Amino acid sequence: MNAVPDRQFLVSVFLMEAWDTLGEIEEHAPALVAEGRVEPLLVLTHRLRGAAALNGFPGVSAIASTMETIVQTSAPAPAAERLQAAAVLDDLIADLKVALDAIAAGGDEDTATLMATATTHAPTPAAHVEEPRLGELASFFAENPDVLEYFGPEAAEHLDAMTASLLKLERAGASDAELAALFRAVHTLKGAAYTVGCRVVGDLAHRIEDLLGAVRESQIEVTPAVIEAVFAGTDALRAMLASAEGAPTELDMLVEQARRLLDALPIPAEPTALAPAATALTPLPLAPIPADDMTVAEDAAEPRPIIRPSIRVHLDRLDALMNLVGELVIARSRLERRLSQFERVNELLVFSQSRMTAVVRDFERKYLDPRIDEVRVAGGPAGFDELEFDRYDDFNILARSVGEISNDVSEIQGQLAAVVRAVRDDTGQVQRLTGDLRRQITRARMVPVGRLFTRVSRQVRQAARLAGKAVTLEVSGETVEMDNTIIEQIADPLLHLIQNAITHGVEPEDERLARGKPAAGTVRLRAYHKSGAVYVEVADDGRGIDVDHLRASAVERGFVDAEAASSMGRRELLDLIFLPGFSTAASVTTAAGRGVGMDVVRTNVTRVGGDIEVDTEVGTGTRFTIKLPLTIAIADVFLVKVGGEVLAIPVSAVQLVMRVRSDDVRPIDETPTVVVEGQPVDFIRLPDVLGLPRGSEPTAVPVLVLRAGRKRLAVAVDELLGKEEIVIKSLGAFLEGIGPYSGATISGEGRVILLLDATRLADHSAGADVTAEEIAPPARPVVDGRRVLLVDDSISIRKFVGQMLQRGGFSVVTANDGLEALQRLGELKVDVLVTDLEMPRLNGYELIRDIRRRPGMRDVPVVVLTTRAGEKHAALARELGVSHYVTKPVDEHTLVRLLDALVAASALETAP
Repeated sequence: MNAVPDRQFLVSVFLMEAWDTLGEIEEHAPALVAEGRVEPLLVLTHRLRGAAALNGFPGVSAIASTMETIVQTSAPAPAAERLQAAAVLDDLIADLKVALDAIAAGGDEDTATLMATATTHAPTPAAHVEEPRLGELASFFAENPDVLEYFGPEAAEHLDAMTASLLKLERAGASDAELAALFRAVHTLKGAAYTVGCRVVGDLAHRIEDLLGAVRESQIEVTPAVIEAVFAGTDALRAMLASAEGAPTELDMLVEQARRLLDALPIPAEPTALAPAATALTPLPLAPIPADDMTVAEDAAEPRPIIRPSIRVHLDRLDALMNLVGELVIARSRLERRLSQFERVNELLVFSQSRMTAVVRDFERKYLDPRIDEVRVAGGPAGFDELEFDRYDDFNILARSVGEISNDVSEIQGQLAAVVRAVRDDTGQVQRLTGDLRRQITRARMVPVGRLFTRVSRQVRQAARLAGKAVTLEVSGETVEMDNTIIEQIADPLLHLIQNAITHGVEPEDERLARGKPAAGTVRLRAYHKSGAVYVEVADDGRGIDVDHLRASAVERGFVDAEAASSMGRRELLDLIFLPGFSTAASVTTAAGRGVGMDVVRTNVTRVGGDIEVDTEVGTGTRFTIKLPLTIAIADVFLVKVGGEVLAIPVSAVQLVMRVRSDDVRPIDETPTVVVEGQPVDFIRLPDVLGLPRGSEPTAVPVLVLRAGRKRLAVAVDELLGKEEIVIKSLGAFLEGIGPYSGATISGEGRVILLLDATRLADHSAGADVTAEEIAPPARPVVDGRRVLLVDDSISIRKFVGQMLQRGGFSVVTANDGLEALQRLGELKVDVLVTDLEMPRLNGYELIRDIRRRPGMRDVPVVVLTTRAGEKHAALARELGVSHYVTKPVDEHTLVRLLDALVAASALETAP
């Protein structure tokens, strides 16, 4: 086939699209001046730039690129500057019209002249102003709280994925798989941000995507500068999202640092426009694959893994479900007590029935004689006289009736016992179902601790850089799952432990080399399950903690006197680092010396029912071990009676249960103590500490040995009632911090039972607006024949665009990729398909190709909704029979009007 006609045809297609695009730019230009609205212009200029570069017109592409930059930089500018920018756009549009006429006449452009024009009108970097964009970001978050509710979590997931990929690239070098994962996370975040209208986040993500695109195209190598720039961009994006809850003070600095690092890298404007020689290249047309070849290819392909669909549920809803489970547990407990009452009634009935039976037996033996002593035949029936028949009078009948009633009562008792047993079995089934429901909801709250490790890993790099040390982070146990609430509570303590390990633990490089250690220090972060709890370890191979130095510092700073310090053991000395205000740093810096931190670490850990230990060896390193419960919603407790009140003590805090006699209690330094496993332990009577009356004074009282941090405490109670599993409820802000309590539960009788906190008990004993909902605009009523299948792998886009279509009167069904879309199409009939292109498992092109081969689906109108504005993407979609190619962000009115037209046209075609 001759290449010249093909080239002419492609040029004619380009000219048609270019003229249409210029017309749309002129149509939307007034909105830039009047409203500062730039989204349509950004999409149009970007589309023109890519199409020109793809067809071999670098001069036109350069002018379109300049126009895109002008539009982007003028968005936050005052009205006067926007007016000036619109005038420059008019001049460039005129230049483009002249260039397009020249191409139509001779098939070529004046590249040098166009390049010079683009350079002359290009805005200078000094025109970039960041602060108004941050103001625009704050306005967006303030005006769109509902969007932030679903966009924020999705963006955070993409940022976590970006951080994880960057760390792997930094450790293991360039990898195609990691680069692809990183690029996809940035691309999806960009598309979601533009779709929901968050342009500031979308613009920065777009800058990062351009850089990564150049890396994927092998135009830029993966250097430390590239990784650092993407890291800086990720930090800036994360700070932008955090600003929704109160702008962090370093947001300006992070954004400026990201911009500076990204600007320092030579990012090509468009991969296809790198050299004018591209004009000699003729794009190869994409022919549709024959059906037979396609079948063979599909058969040869490996089966895709089955990925079950999932949804994102707000944690408040899970908390509400858990509260309902708690109420169900309470109701079940109440039902069991009612059954116990039934059983006691049954026992009383058995006892009464046995008494009645005995009385009847004695009565019959005394008054009724079944034997007949005499037989009188005169005047009576043969063999009997009338007296013998008169023996059964009313008194006799009463006696026999009582006997029959006794038998009936016995039968009723048997039936009642059978019913009680059946109800008991049903209650056991309800108990099992309740337990399964509770476990499943608890499991739904669990998230991998690796999400926390990824967040911390970035901080390790920053802390090491600030300290001027080389540090390697080793992570294991990322798949261990914990309650999301616990993860959020220990995030700051974990970060503080790691910063301490880098600042205090790991030695400088010269000191490590002098001790025969590697130049780079190692910090290990590990999570694992053990005995129904989760353990998180932070260990370093640094200098360790010198306990003698701890002792001297404690005496010098007045925490203990010299005599007490001399008698303290190793464990007690290590426990000093958790005292408020204690520090061994010689001077105050940004990372150490203030005496705050370790006490807060312990407080936060104990607040979620955990514990922390430290083990160290001088010259070898230090290891902190945090023990945490799997969840804070459910707990096993010991119920104890104290002064007539019932209290709960967590089983995890109890080391030993024993009985203590009065002569086993001996004072040591005027403190009552008992010997437990050969060691003296402080002894307290819980009624005295809580101000409750003591019960009876038995010869031996039940004692629970509790672990309160590094200290043990022997707690005497009046009575040990047993062990139960409870649902923990918060005390609320009003009662929080009052007394040694960490929560409460409700018994089967509806009685509130307070939950004791061992650490607070030890401390206590030592010191013996409603917001109005936004009213959504009224939606058009949904009618038959207006069902839309919306396919996109971004939840933000599905939510945002779905709301648009629902307001337009459409019934919206969603799918997160092409494979799920095919499942939806097999289950129900849709009138329009709206799909993204880049999706996991089955992309948009594959989805369209598949439905075009199916007789029942081939006539369904398809609209492509994507951020890919390039001609190559649109051309392939047109070859597959798609006539409507819409780029994100999309105008609501335009999209609804388009779908209205498609539905109406489809209805006319199918009408008889």
